[in-house]
Amino acid sequence: MAFEDVKSPLPPRRYTGLDEIPAEEKTERLSETEPLRKETVAEMSNIVKEGPVVSQTAVPNERKSNKVVVFGLAGIALIIIGFVVVKVLLPLINKGGNEEVTLNYWGLWEEPAVIEGLIADYEASHPGVKINYIRNQRTNYRTRLQTRLETEGSNDESPDIFRIHDSWLPMFKSSLAKVPAETANAIGLDSDYFDTYKEMIKQGGNWLAVPLMYDGLSLFYNKDLVESGQVSLPKSWWDLEMAAGKLTVRDENGKIKVAGAALGLTDNVDQWSDILGLMLKQGGVDILANDGENNKKLTDVLTYYTLFRTKNMVWDESLPSSTEFFANGKLAFYFGPSWRVFNIEEMKIPDLNYAITTVPQLQTLQDVSPEEVVNEADLTNIHWATYWVEGVNAKSSKQQEAWDFLTYLSTKENLEKFYAAASQIRAFGEIYPRKSMADGISTNPMVKPFVTAANRASGWYLSSRTYDDGLNDEMIKYFKDAINAMVTKNETMDDVLPDLRNGISQLVTKYGLK
Repeated sequence: MAFEDVKSPLPPRRYTGLDEIPAEEKTERLSETEPLRKETVAEMSNIVKEGPVVSQTAVPNERKSNKVVVFGLAGIALIIIGFVVVKVLLPLINKGGNEEVTLNYWGLWEEPAVIEGLIADYEASHPGVKINYIRNQRTNYRTRLQTRLETEGSNDESPDIFRIHDSWLPMFKSSLAKVPAETANAIGLDSDYFDTYKEMIKQGGNWLAVPLMYDGLSLFYNKDLVESGQVSLPKSWWDLEMAAGKLTVRDENGKIKVAGAALGLTDNVDQWSDILGLMLKQGGVDILANDGENNKKLTDVLTYYTLFRTKNMVWDESLPSSTEFFANGKLAFYFGPSWRVFNIEEMKIPDLNYAITTVPQLQTLQDVSPEEVVNEADLTNIHWATYWVEGVNAKSSKQQEAWDFLTYLSTKENLEKFYAAASQIRAFGEIYPRKSMADGISTNPMVKPFVTAANRASGWYLSSRTYDDGLNDEMIKYFKDAINAMVTKNETMDDVLPDLRNGISQLVTKYGLK
């Protein structure tokens, strides 16, 4: 309790001693006592003989003097206490939590309505923290975000938490705060998250971001076309090649009416770079290694990809985008990430009957022809991952609050709420990143193939539609030029390899790739 709040139980008293009487009244009273002075002097001599006494006329002055001292000391004490409160205690209290902390969270794909419920719950349980979620437009997002982080560092408008693609880490490494070990353990990044995350967002033993979702590449197929053509779902690339050739239908002029598979080109094959990246991964190509062995593998993969256009002729440049053609019921096999379901549902013809399965694999037996491989154990089990993660600004002064909020979002309960909220506005939410939650989401047949493959998936810098105007787009451009030259100009890999290798080398230097 503060000193000034202490109240006496007694009524206030006013001292009426002589020193507080007006001068003229004091004079009158002194004149009235003049006859008594002689008697008083006589009595005093007797009193001195008998022993010391306290002068009755001195008491009021002594009490007043004591009061002055007491009140003076009390006043000084109050001044000191006030100074301490204003200069020391209040700043400490404000610093300790009375001052509200605002976290700026830059999102990209999710509408505020999907996450605002989780934010409201968090703010209710953390009254000193406010989350300012901003959904950004994809145009120039990467460059805008990076410019803000590098030039402005940390201020009231800079993002404390931000979403980036997993393949952007080489461009953002200096701007990303490392995930504290206690946070990584609390979330379960090492123990309960798909292994794919360790390849891209864990470096030097440190996690650099937190995944709240997963996505990859799967094979969509038109069930009616596959059944009517009496072909089996392809397990290998050779299976796909044979099935696509059988299902391709041309009119009397040779124009494709129904395409077997959207492969072999770049401009009208959505996700072509992801498909190529998948093939390179399955083929064991170290794309950054410029040596004879890896250049031979690189040549084999690019040549095989173009054969779907140059040899098998199951796709050509006259056709619309592969997504549109599939939605119109004219394409048998189509490669896409899970979010393409939303596009197809919006574009599809009413009677489109389609399903999704895992991607075909490459044979592992060297001395056996592809058509003889019937056992899945003799195939690779490698899939393609492409997903987004949440990072924390390395220059933010609110990193502790940021990690606490990401830990909150990463709980199973809140991932489920996140998924449920998104499912109210589209077919399904973002795929869970946790292994322990895979069974719960696999009941959806549109999601199951992605979850099934997640723990065996990996990615690289050929991820499509990240709109980064940076590493992915630049890498994709070099591979696109090589494929187009092979298809439209009949150039060989020997012709295109020098330019491709030179381009990759430039990006290795520019972005410090390893």
